[in-house]
Amino acid sequence: MKSQEAALRYARALYEIVKEKKSVESGLNQLREFTKALNKDVEIQSFFVSPSVSKELRQKVLDALFEKSNIQDELKGLLTILVEKNRMMLLEAITISFEKIVDESLGVVRGQVESATTLIPEERQNLEKTISRYTGKKVVLEYQENKELLGGLVARVGSYTFDDSLESQLRLMKEALVNRRAH
Repeated sequence: MKSQEAALRYARALYEIVKEKKSVESGLNQLREFTKALNKDVEIQSFFVSPSVSKELRQKVLDALFEKSNIQDELKGLLTILVEKNRMMLLEAITISFEKIVDESLGVVRGQVESATTLIPEERQNLEKTISRYTGKKVVLEYQENKELLGGLVARVGSYTFDDSLESQLRLMKEALVNRRAH
């Protein structure tokens, strides 16, 4: 729990700095890309979190990465602090917390959709509009196909679940029939 709290503090601090410099979106994109790149390579990831690697060596490698990339200064500062304090293992949690802070400030809510078939762009737009009306926020959804669904879809956005799967519809029909017989 303490690491989550620390990650949130780093994310808030980064947000305040990039907000002041009016570079929130680029900061978020760069943080996502750096985190994704680090997570892709297990060797690099373990290099940055291993206690057997000196802080000086980690900082040299980080500086070399900075020279080859176009990372904004605020993000460089965060990464340097994380290396100095042996806290690079918090990077993914910081990224997630930072994304949530940015989304909240922009009135955005994120969610996942599982559907029996691939949804075409028009269906995706309609779904996002419908959920946006319901939540009162701009909705950004990630889509994935789930062959276990017989038909329809299930969308999870924040604490809401929108279940329009065939299985759910059949269950509701069964309940309605049972209730009708009981009366």
